[in-house]
Amino acid sequence: MGTVVTKAAQNLLLILVGAAALWITVATDEYLNYVKPGFRVLLVAAAVALVVLGAVGVRRDWRDDEDQDRQDGEDGHGQDPDGDHDHGRGPRVAWLLCLPALAIFLIAPPALGSFTASRDNARSAVPPPPPGEGFGALKPASSGAPTDMTLGEFIGRSFEAQTGDPAAMQGVPVRLTGFATPREKGNWHLNRLRMSCCAGDAIALRVVVHGANPPPADSWVQVVGTWTPPTAGRVATGVHELTATSVLPIKKPRNAYER
Repeated sequence: MGTVVTKAAQNLLLILVGAAALWITVATDEYLNYVKPGFRVLLVAAAVALVVLGAVGVRRDWRDDEDQDRQDGEDGHGQDPDGDHDHGRGPRVAWLLCLPALAIFLIAPPALGSFTASRDNARSAVPPPPPGEGFGALKPASSGAPTDMTLGEFIGRSFEAQTGDPAAMQGVPVRLTGFATPREKGNWHLNRLRMSCCAGDAIALRVVVHGANPPPADSWVQVVGTWTPPTAGRVATGVHELTATSVLPIKKPRNAYER
């Protein structure tokens, strides 16, 4: 026979799930590990609704128990002699259902990382489309100052350079941010994950890094370097490469996903 979930356990579970959702959206930024920032308002609203529903249920059950106790006292019955009258309380093991919700406060699942990126090694991410007005002009290579760029923009520009005029990217220093994963050929990947809605649909954006020792897997770094054109005769390869001049370890960003 399956375990019967008590009303009290159901109500407490609603409160705990709602409180956990409030914790990761209001008290911390952990919700960014699972959904895009725009979902914060919806998560907070859903969490408040769960807490309110749970609290109303607890109050209703408490009042029902008081009414039942008063009625038993007036009838002179007291407790059921067969021990079957439990005021709707079921097996105590049902309270164990609350443990997963409590675990969220202590062990919040992290953002996706190298495991997800490595699973996507067999397929290349489709280059993100450029902005409606196109990519802006880059600083000239002679300036020496690197241009901060997302991996999505770098891949988009790299694809345009591979299929059009490579001179627009050659020799121009850029600065990219992401986490490292090893690669079989001795160089390594700089990665960033992008999601459309939630972590379940995240895809990996990857750039092959040459000229620098690979950092530990999953470590976050900023890489300054220049675009590496494909080997002569190879165009639109879907592989985008960077020759690094410096690699700087950094802390994990507040939002691990690229917008």
